[in-house]
Amino acid sequence: MKILCGKFSELRRHSLQLFYAIRDHPITMLYNDEDLEVMFAVADSIGLNCIEVTVVDSRGFDSGTSGCGGDVGANSSGVVESGGDVGGSTSKGIPFSGQGLVGRRLESMGDVGKEDDLGAMFCPHQQRPRLSDAWKELIKSVGQLFVGGSEGFRDALRKYSIVHSFEFDFVKNETERVTAVCKVKSCKWNIHARLDKVSDCFYIKRYYNVHSCGVAGRTTKNCHANSTLISQLIKDDVRDKSKKRPVDVVDDLKEYYGVDVSYNRAWLAVKKAKSSAFGDYSDSFNQLQWYRNVVLNSDPRSVFDLEWDETTNRFLRLFVAFDACVQGFKHCRPVLSVDATFLKASHMGCLMSASAKDGNAGLFPLCFGVVDAENNDNWLWFMEKLHGILDEERRVVFISDRHRGIKEGIAKVFPSSFHAYCLYHLKGNLRTALASTNVKYKESLIRVFSKCAYAPTVAKFNQHMGNLLKHGGAAVVHFLSELPNERWANVFFPGQRYGAMSSSLAECFNSWILKERELPVVDMVGRIRKKMMKSMCLRRERASKWEQVLCPYGESRLEKLYDLVKTWKVIPSSAEIFEVDTDPSVCVDIGRRTCSCCWWQLNGFPCCHAVCAIKYSGKDLNLYVERYFHVESYRQVYSKPIYPVASLWKGDVADCGTSILPPLSKKPPGRLKKKRIRSNGEKVREMKCGRCGKMGNHNKLTCKEDLRPDF
Repeated sequence: MKILCGKFSELRRHSLQLFYAIRDHPITMLYNDEDLEVMFAVADSIGLNCIEVTVVDSRGFDSGTSGCGGDVGANSSGVVESGGDVGGSTSKGIPFSGQGLVGRRLESMGDVGKEDDLGAMFCPHQQRPRLSDAWKELIKSVGQLFVGGSEGFRDALRKYSIVHSFEFDFVKNETERVTAVCKVKSCKWNIHARLDKVSDCFYIKRYYNVHSCGVAGRTTKNCHANSTLISQLIKDDVRDKSKKRPVDVVDDLKEYYGVDVSYNRAWLAVKKAKSSAFGDYSDSFNQLQWYRNVVLNSDPRSVFDLEWDETTNRFLRLFVAFDACVQGFKHCRPVLSVDATFLKASHMGCLMSASAKDGNAGLFPLCFGVVDAENNDNWLWFMEKLHGILDEERRVVFISDRHRGIKEGIAKVFPSSFHAYCLYHLKGNLRTALASTNVKYKESLIRVFSKCAYAPTVAKFNQHMGNLLKHGGAAVVHFLSELPNERWANVFFPGQRYGAMSSSLAECFNSWILKERELPVVDMVGRIRKKMMKSMCLRRERASKWEQVLCPYGESRLEKLYDLVKTWKVIPSSAEIFEVDTDPSVCVDIGRRTCSCCWWQLNGFPCCHAVCAIKYSGKDLNLYVERYFHVESYRQVYSKPIYPVASLWKGDVADCGTSILPPLSKKPPGRLKKKRIRSNGEKVREMKCGRCGKMGNHNKLTCKEDLRPDF
């Protein structure tokens, strides 16, 4: 005030009053320096660069005249604009400019003396824009037209009621006229619309847009936010994210539309959105004929076998193998992991697959099939189809669980091939056989069983097997009596499985297509094809930039082995036979590609002793690595692409003759299960419950722990 009075001689300190205007606080008086500091603190907290300051001469209110002159422009109320040095004041690095400051006209002296509560400024709540804000002007005034007839008007009215948080009832709900009133009986809000038969548009004839019920009649639980409307809102999201959960829909509607819906309504909306985005589940089986024709036209060498019952026209089986995968497998290790997983669509079913591993240890899907159930007949059919795409001169190693259909199918269709049991599943079965045993003791027995499986020599196998039989008891003896050694033990296995001890590749493929398994069958096949096509293209481009001889996976393995053996000594016996002088010492024959540790023979990849001997001999180490790990073979795996499928003229070719019906499936009682059926004795990853704080297989939603205090 001293600065103001010094600049303008007409002003008196005892008659001046200062006010400032900030968002949500339009009129706040400044009494002293402490109030000024509060003003700067509030401005700093909300990021203001300019504060409106109003200077009031109280004499102007008493006498009715401004009492100001000169450089200070006064109005009839005595409100003036501040300027000069006042606008140049700063605090805590925030500049305030006097230019553009607007004086505010005060209504009365009562307003001047009123102070606003600054408490709300210390608990700010920023309102984010909602997607429903665009619906606020859907209903405007009398005479407004709506395209789409009564349905278009009703849709606009539903959205309008959602964004304004009120419910309404239809008094008349006909094709040519619609009348609605507020659900609160005492409220006078109403609207009436009719059909204009000339323009065939609906228009508002009568509209009273005042809710006499007030805020008390507003609600976020709107019955007109039905499943059909919600499905239209989430359709695009479901198309991009097929595994959309109803609980996510409930949260999204609350956050982006401000409406509360039940879980059941959200679940039904997701179901309708999937049907709208991907088509009808039942009709998708009939579209398989069109999809088969398009695939074979673009790539005639691919296999797309579709079978149905000619009597009932119901779907039976489907086998898909793209030519790019068939040709690429010729340059992969001859090891296949076969498995089956259940489908999650309404007609359920089962998906069978065979997967391999490329030279860079990547998943390489060879083929897959869709059947109604996992049984012996369907596995025999799948193996026969698989036999038709494989090279007959190449002996393939199969790794799987002990499903009876797989064992019988491989034995009948591939009599000269080798079949190994998945060690992971065997350990799970052994846990079940030892269910009554102490947990720690049981796990120690399973570790001994794993040592038997990995044992490189017969002597080591017998040593560990003796310990297992000695401490395992009758349960272990009975378990091993049904398990031939040549199916699971390394030392007795007749084929070369390149270190693969489990069918994890098949499990990886099942997880890779986890979201696709919920789609209709034709969309599922299409999504899997797109995934495979994209993956092969990306790996082809990546391999084109590699300049080394081995793939990065093989190169990294050799690098680790070489770092291990740099200090080892080698004693030559001949040009190809060496003794690696370590503790213990081993003999390496690089000509026959053998090592006394047996790991070179078992894995098909040089062991640490072989790397040491080869480097000592001065020969090229890459020549002693199987060709499947070379970059050239990797490029051959992905040399041929999977061709795209265009659906532009789908409507012209959809009718392909016989109409295929979905398979008969009986829905089991209760809620449809979508989680994978775990193997016997399979371990489940423990997690910490957010309610009880304990480790286990439950979360805070499924926790049943009693948290009541003990008295």
